[in-house]
Amino acid sequence: MHTLNIEQPAAQPLVAAMHEAKVVMLFDDGSCLLDNGRRATRATSCLIEPRAGDCVLLAQASDQHCYVLHILARNTTAGAALSVPGAEALSIRQAKIGIHSIDTLELASARDVSVTAASGVLALNAANLFMTVSESIVQQSRNFIGKTVQYMLDVRQLLRMHAKDTLVTAERDVKMDAERISMG
Repeated sequence: MHTLNIEQPAAQPLVAAMHEAKVVMLFDDGSCLLDNGRRATRATSCLIEPRAGDCVLLAQASDQHCYVLHILARNTTAGAALSVPGAEALSIRQAKIGIHSIDTLELASARDVSVTAASGVLALNAANLFMTVSESIVQQSRNFIGKTVQYMLDVRQLLRMHAKDTLVTAERDVKMDAERISMG
């Protein structure tokens, strides 16, 4: 019986060296120019987008490619942007997620926004609620209950209410004013 001895090449280390550098300039493709003259791309695990002036931790791969692994320090208190390099979408999956802002929370999309509480409660609590809709508002529910001190509705064309039964009550007056009133 013959044995075949095959030598496998030694594994090359993935990272040859780690360095610290400053970001000098950002390019449109997401890479950046460093103060050491090298160009680096952001590692997929580096979720905070670098800015000019940031002190970053670099990994130089064995193929001499340079990656930004981590933002070590930033000289400004301006906000940070989270993104995943090379990913088209970002999902956060956890049993519970909390997003807290001391001042302002903004959600914006150039297209669609969907908020779903499939089997739970969606609660909105605010001092004021402003809605601007350029086309239609469609509401569907089994029960609709509203309580307010004053309710003013201004309709420019047609106001139509239809029900099997309608009940209008007032403690003092019910006033109807029109050029013509048709009943029956």
